Amino acid sequence: MAIVQKFPTQGARIEPLFSHSMAFDSFYDLYAAMFPLVDEREPKEEFFRILAFNENLKIQQDYGPYREIVAAVRPWDGGPVVGGHVFGVTSSAAHLQAGIPASVQGIYTFLHECYRGLVPMRDFIAFAQETACSTFGQANPRKAVIFFEVNNPLRMTADEIAADTKSSGLHPARRYMFWFRSGFRPLDMQYVQPRLRDAAQPVRYLDLFCSRTAAMTIPAAVVLSHLHAFCSISVLKNQNASGDSDFAAMESWLKGRDSVALLGLRSDRLQTIAKLERDLRGNDRDLRHRHARP
Repeated sequence: MAIVQKFPTQGARIEPLFSHSMAFDSFYDLYAAMFPLVDEREPKEEFFRILAFNENLKIQQDYGPYREIVAAVRPWDGGPVVGGHVFGVTSSAAHLQAGIPASVQGIYTFLHECYRGLVPMRDFIAFAQETACSTFGQANPRKAVIFFEVNNPLRMTADEIAADTKSSGLHPARRYMFWFRSGFRPLDMQYVQPRLRDAAQPVRYLDLFCSRTAAMTIPAAVVLSHLHAFCSISVLKNQNASGDSDFAAMESWLKGRDSVALLGLRSDRLQTIAKLERDLRGNDRDLRHRHARP
């Protein structure tokens, strides 16, 4: 289903793309500039391949249901591509049993630096939730759970942090705390994104974030169902995620418990990253003070 959402106050729109779209080259050029770390970035042809998986009955029967949406952001009707919104959607019996109509895997959401703020993050989120529920014939899109990966600066090298900061304009510690303050929480689990392709490496510096819940937990069966569909189809490209050693470790851990806790600000991880962010703000103030001297 191709849903186009327009934001009248800004005139901007999120527009799903297809492999034959003339806008795809513009989308990909911007995407590649925004995601310079090779192990995190997909080649252009892999986007086309994953979109084809949406229509592949065998793949959907084996590992789905899972649909991936690749959308461009335009500042006005027919305007240039100034951003992207890529996400996957899935659902399962475990979801429905928990009262969750569907879940969203946020994959890449980005805007050119000149257009930051053009589309509020809440509108990106609402678009994904509405797409998830309409795809699977479910109601209550606000109950659709959002998952996404966030770079954890405590597990990144100095070079990785520098590349991330240069491309995004934001230190990963600041981004981590931005998402925390926006109402999302990291799951208390060891998350690894399996390798995107044979030549890449598993990404071990990511934390999996989730929509905050009142109980500050989420059923482990929902997390497992979601991740198995996402990793089997989007990450491993039509390979059973259970056969990947990194995923198998997460799978075994999730099967051994009823729920996964969401980390709060009192956790050691959040305390450390929050301090790093405060130190960065202090450095910014010192720099501004020095430049302000006569």
